[in-house]
Amino acid sequence: MTQATSLPPQPLLAELNPKLKALSPSQLTWLSGYLAGLAEGQGAPAAALPTAAPARPLLVLYGSQTGNAEAVARQLAAAAEAAGLTVTLASMAGFKARKLAEARDLAVVVSTHGDGEAPDDALALHELLGSKRAPDLSQVRFAVFALGDSSYPLFCQTGKDFDQRLEAAGAERLLARVDADVEFVPAASQWQQQLLASLAASAPEQTVVAGAIAEAVAQPTRANPLTAEVLAIHPLTLDAGHEVYHLELDVPGLEYQPGDALGVWPEHSDELVQAVLDATRLNGDEQVQLDGQSLRLFDALKGHELTELHPQVVAELGLSEGQGQLPERIRSRAESITGQQLIDALKPLAPRLYSIASAQSEVGEEVHLTVALVAFDADGNQRFGAASGFISRLGEGDTVRVYVQANNRFRLPADEVPVIMIGPGTGVAPFRAFMQEREATGASGDNWLLFGSRHLRGDFLYQTEWQRWLAEGRLTRLSLAFSRDQQQKIYVQQRLREEGEAVWQWLERGAHLYVCGSAEPMARDVHQALAELIETHGKTDGETYLNELRAQGRYLRDVY
Repeated sequence: MTQATSLPPQPLLAELNPKLKALSPSQLTWLSGYLAGLAEGQGAPAAALPTAAPARPLLVLYGSQTGNAEAVARQLAAAAEAAGLTVTLASMAGFKARKLAEARDLAVVVSTHGDGEAPDDALALHELLGSKRAPDLSQVRFAVFALGDSSYPLFCQTGKDFDQRLEAAGAERLLARVDADVEFVPAASQWQQQLLASLAASAPEQTVVAGAIAEAVAQPTRANPLTAEVLAIHPLTLDAGHEVYHLELDVPGLEYQPGDALGVWPEHSDELVQAVLDATRLNGDEQVQLDGQSLRLFDALKGHELTELHPQVVAELGLSEGQGQLPERIRSRAESITGQQLIDALKPLAPRLYSIASAQSEVGEEVHLTVALVAFDADGNQRFGAASGFISRLGEGDTVRVYVQANNRFRLPADEVPVIMIGPGTGVAPFRAFMQEREATGASGDNWLLFGSRHLRGDFLYQTEWQRWLAEGRLTRLSLAFSRDQQQKIYVQQRLREEGEAVWQWLERGAHLYVCGSAEPMARDVHQALAELIETHGKTDGETYLNELRAQGRYLRDVY
């Protein structure tokens, strides 16, 4: 997977270095992202970047569930600042209506979570703008960049809502809304360029020349990932059909914090690619064009979506309606599909995000992941999730392309603040990182883990570590729910209800509440149990209380 690279010639570096030293840190930040885009064929040709006078400050507001929207917002803010604008970057969480009304130019970057739902940190503002309490925004100009997944019916619904509600509140649209699919980087780069050009058109006073190479080594990004070597991989569970793997990667120079996620670029197995080739009767050695490069069809297919069929693919290839995967669906048209047509129609594989299960204070230049293998049957054939299947095939010494997806909404509080961590299954991963960090820093705050899985024997992820922390007193409480160890199934939400009085007492003394794992049904059921126990033991409205915790940054969810 590694690619040969070469440094620029020395005469070019000698010419560029003086120019680079004249740039500000923010300009260098923009430049590194710009050139990373060029390296991936996703940026515009090097040109003068238009800038605007700081007469109208820019507010960049983001609502993010997994961190993608935040990353796009941060890149835009850095580019705008480099262009000479006065920029404020803010999360929608707790953002006040008064501040929104005071804005002049507004860039909204927001994702859609689940089935058309707003991300947690955007819920309050989303509701406000849709109510009679929406502020007068007639002095505001705005642009919306929406992120989503077109495989869901309500694609980019939250972004559409913000776009409509801002206009309804009197704001003037600077650009047409952009709805970006899972492979959002090219669209984000183009939107950023268009927005900065639009802002500059109203006050063109200066330009920043983007034609140099940054000296500083930038952190790996989605567009420019790090090639990491596998140090170790081993199963954490015993039950066949419910495999969970612990993966350790060597990531020299990579920086991350507890709560962050690791983006992993997967590749399909040779067997799945060959099944597609057999179904199409295409030659895997046929040369196809992809991102301006020529490569074998076999290699190109390894990086495209083969385990899901999107409506766009069905339409472009003229496939029959119905269920089934690509190999089974295209046999009727195999004689008329060329390799290039197939590649052009398929969606590229997107990176998968995994909560990081380690703290750098403990593991140094390593990163650990906890990965459940997704397995399913398709027309009698066993298939695996693109990323989890890819990871399960890795061995020591293999390589994988990765980058860090910062998750600033999911951070540990001050050392003395207690934390309640609810993480069934692989949702326990970030809490292992939390405990490693708190152990390394000597944090005095109490720690409570609620963990659930199928069986105590064979499914208790990182059992010895949790038991050691409990014995040492670093883990204050451990509540377990193994659903299939008795006739009646027990889940973490039942444990919450049983220990509701203690949960309420922890919350009242300032505990931060974390939930990680599947959105449906776990996170939904946990939320309901929390609301009920708050009403029972706190004698107050549970939903209102949880919304207040959200606004205070004390109810934090990393769900998927």
